[in-house]
Amino acid sequence: MTYADLMSFLGHWVLPGSLIAIMASMGLSLTAEDFRQVFRNKRALIFGVCSMLIVPPLIGLTLAVTVAPTPALAVGFVLLATTPGGMLSNLFTDMAKGDLALSMSMTLLLSMIYIFLVPFYAHFALSHFMGLEADVKVPLASFFWDIFSITVLPAAAGFTLRALRPGFALVFKKYLKNIAMIVLFSAFGMILFDQVPVLRENLGALFWITVALNLIMVCVVMTIVRFAGFTRRENIAIGIEHLMRQEGTAIFIAVSIVGNNEMSLPMIMNTPVALCFVLAFVALARRTERARGAVPAAA
Repeated sequence: MTYADLMSFLGHWVLPGSLIAIMASMGLSLTAEDFRQVFRNKRALIFGVCSMLIVPPLIGLTLAVTVAPTPALAVGFVLLATTPGGMLSNLFTDMAKGDLALSMSMTLLLSMIYIFLVPFYAHFALSHFMGLEADVKVPLASFFWDIFSITVLPAAAGFTLRALRPGFALVFKKYLKNIAMIVLFSAFGMILFDQVPVLRENLGALFWITVALNLIMVCVVMTIVRFAGFTRRENIAIGIEHLMRQEGTAIFIAVSIVGNNEMSLPMIMNTPVALCFVLAFVALARRTERARGAVPAAA
């Protein structure tokens, strides 16, 4: 197998396969009650969803237009900024003593909306930055099926299995998710290796643009929520939802659908950067909670 065959195998089988397994494991975690939860706590939910659909794309597009070093990386930053919050946002929201039900509702609803919006975001970014008609042939209609088949179908299969065989689903989910995550991050490493020359040339720009994206985004969102009258737990859930993103799906679009590994670098760079931001966010939230709890005792 040649190196080109290996990268083709990665883009067409390894990466999609790992994402299918991850989405199936998410489906195995869902119950009908999770879907009913979407319609509770409507005010904070509507705000969080609308904010995710407006604030990150605007910031990402601004950074892509003004400071992205190459057209492919500019598309990558648009794809990154338009991805919904990841399932890890639920874990970190719980760790920070935030509103877990709200976090799960936002993640679930945004993931469903994303299926219909991302083809337009991606098509626009490719047309604007790379000249879709001349250089990249990605029919808009195919985006829907490619993303639908890699997200909704396996998640629906997992959800159905959970409803029919809940005991087996809970056991199987652990093994499936762990194996899929190992394969997915191995794929990330192979893409990084393939893009070492681009990464070496643009590492500083990639890092600082990614830091700026996360910093501006969380500052804007947390400034808005301070005046929106939400509870502290709701503020935490909304803030973390904006930091933890589904980079894997965006990488699938860049590598497997478009066939451009360079576009995936902003998403790969964002994984450790966003993790540092969210860990700092969680630590600050927990420290504030301890301080609030210590006030009555001190008095």
